[in-house]
Parts: sequence; C-alpha cells; structure tokens
Amino acid sequence: MNVEHALLTVADDQSEKFEEAFKAAQEVIVKADGCLFVDLLRQTDSRTSYLLIVAWASHSTATEGFRGSELFAQWNELLMPFFTTAPESIYFDLLSHFPPEA
Repeated sequence: MNVEHALLTVADDQSEKFEEAFKAAQEVIVKADGCLFVDLLRQTDSRTSYLLIVAWASHSTATEGFRGSELFAQWNELLMPFFTTAPESIYFDLLSHFPPEA
C-alpha cells in the first residue's frame, strides 16, 4: 500500500464551502482504480489547514493512473479554487499498521 499525504490550505472565508466541495470530490477519487480510502482532517486550532490522506494500491496507481485521468481533472475542478497555495503530495510506503483490523 502507498499512502499519499498533502497539506491543504484554504482561504479564511472558504472553509465551509471547501468542506462541502470535498464531499463531492471524495466521490470522484474513490472511483479511481487503486484508491483504497480517502481521509480529510482539519487542524484542531485552524479552520484553514487540512491534511489529506489517500491510500493507494501502489504508487503508480496514484501518479500514473489517477493523475493522468479525467477523474483527476474533475477532482481539481472541484477543489483547486479553494486553495491559497498549490498542494504538494508526498507518498509513503506502508511498513506497519497496527492493530491489523483497524
């Protein structure tokens, strides 16, 4: 499993609209081949900072599959207007997950 991590920053007055748009965007990304799950976390003491976590079957399903697809264009169309800076994704190989059933 490969896990994508991206810090997202939205404009001060756009957090509620962003969170609504994300509900639609997550329906798009889960259709991508190899997408296992997507999580969005909001920073506890900030309404403008988020952490996006996406689990992929492999690094190539994220970078070559999803990012080269029409689904990625839809994802960007829904979310990019809210970002104050372009997000940068970082990918990690899962080494351990405990407990296994969680």
